[in-house]
Amino acid sequence: VLGLDRAPEVKTIRRKIGYLAGVGKAGDWITAMARRHADARPEQAAVLYVDGHVRAYQGTRKVAKTHSARLRFPAPATLETWVSDHRGDPVLVVMAEPAASLAAELRRLLPELRAAVGDDRRVLVGFDRGGWSPALFAHLHTHGFDTLTWRKGPAPDIDTGLFAEVTHTDPDTGITHTWQAADTTV
Repeated sequence: VLGLDRAPEVKTIRRKIGYLAGVGKAGDWITAMARRHADARPEQAAVLYVDGHVRAYQGTRKVAKTHSARLRFPAPATLETWVSDHRGDPVLVVMAEPAASLAAELRRLLPELRAAVGDDRRVLVGFDRGGWSPALFAHLHTHGFDTLTWRKGPAPDIDTGLFAEVTHTDPDTGITHTWQAADTTV
């Protein structure tokens, strides 16, 4: 919108989104936008990051309380699941079911993610420990998705001989990053 001499007012956008929601088409619109993003940037759609967000609710309706890390206590809130591409650009945002786990949301979003990518290539899906579930990993793998995540709690030490230096040069900044990494199976 920046650079244009005019932009739709927020009330206009809200009215149009309200109309789409009223006829049950908001989900189709969001999926179409995700598909357009993936078509315009196919190289970015090969890596997706999924994250759950709690948004404090300030309205007048009764909504369930959810733990807010920012507030450090349960408060009326809505849950959203955000999907970003490998550059952090938004691909898809959906409202999550109350008290839904990230693992359940990932399972629910798989058809939409596959539709957005549009082909049968394997896609790397990263998410935080809230999605840790061996059953989910198997489900993702079966549907053509690879997993990048971590888990809570102690893990056995990894043999230091398995670590090797890994470098990556950021194509945008030209800065080279170096890590010590070990690739192991779980």
